[in-house]
Amino acid sequence: MEKVRGVRTEKISVRQLEVGQVLTTTLLDEKGQILLGKGKRVTQAFLDRLKTRGQDYIFAEVLEEVTIETPVEDVSLETKQKTLHDLEETLTLLSQGKEVPTDPLEQDVRKILQEVKAHQELVIPITQLKKHDDFTFTHSLNVSIIATFIGKFLGLREEAIQTLGLGALLHDLGKLHIPPEILHKPQPLTPEEREVIQKHPAVARKILDEQTHLSGMAKNIALQHHEKIDGSGYPRHLFGRDISFLAQIAAVADIYEALTSDRPYRKALPIFEVVEYLMGNAGYKLDEKVVSTFVSHISPYQVGDVVRLSNGEEAVVSRLNPVLPFRPFVRIRTVSPDGKVVLSEEIDLSRSLILTIVGEIALQSQIKLD
Repeated sequence: MEKVRGVRTEKISVRQLEVGQVLTTTLLDEKGQILLGKGKRVTQAFLDRLKTRGQDYIFAEVLEEVTIETPVEDVSLETKQKTLHDLEETLTLLSQGKEVPTDPLEQDVRKILQEVKAHQELVIPITQLKKHDDFTFTHSLNVSIIATFIGKFLGLREEAIQTLGLGALLHDLGKLHIPPEILHKPQPLTPEEREVIQKHPAVARKILDEQTHLSGMAKNIALQHHEKIDGSGYPRHLFGRDISFLAQIAAVADIYEALTSDRPYRKALPIFEVVEYLMGNAGYKLDEKVVSTFVSHISPYQVGDVVRLSNGEEAVVSRLNPVLPFRPFVRIRTVSPDGKVVLSEEIDLSRSLILTIVGEIALQSQIKLD
């Protein structure tokens, strides 16, 4: 928990004011303009002026400490950095045709799992993942973390989640053998180039078979993460139960992470669109239970994020909503003429028929409320 100083306004009756009274707060009109400052004395002339203006009510600034839950990061920065370092070393050696012990990565995934299990919130902190997008191999790390969270919320056994995290971490290994001019091509791929791309899962499986001692379940995640339950995937066009369930989890994590990231041929898609895409393919191309579990445990916001509402006002996310993650609790945020941050009473967006969030202004780590 973090306490931040804020100011809210409270409507009071002019009849509560008495001549000679020394103000303990600043008085404002309905537009937020200062009528009489804190520490000033109420005079008869001031009351007469309010009466002339026909003001029966005015607003008083109320100083308060607002408790903002400090979001627990999904996986520590230290763990991410070590995993990325070990992943880069492992992939480099594998690309050179050397046999590689995977013990360091297995230890990294075990640490990730420990931290994911310790995460108390019911939502996957997906926005935290994007804060470290300057790292090499971040896509594979993010897919592994997201898949681990999904495994946790699906109630999988720890051993299965460990295998899932490790397989997801190495799922794109085969792309090391795709020419960069194809992998990073900004224009649409030719049929021949697409065929090269679609070989990377089989290439990954071959490398893992020849150069590691990973379990078959972990290797199948790399081989099958592009398969679809309707048989439209690749490289083997498998159907339904022929596809490893762990690979189907990794597939959802991979699609989400890929579509919400910038690529040479397109900009990252909004989270809302990606969620719609996943839900539209649930039970058709993607496992319905995996998609529904993932979607029901993600939130595009964190406590403390400043967002733009549909009425044009700024608001601070004060609480997440585990039932409707896209409609959190917020407090309208304005700045008074003297520079103080003014926070409204909490608003439950899930109960509002007209107020919605239309954009993010700043991440929680950038917010200074005092």
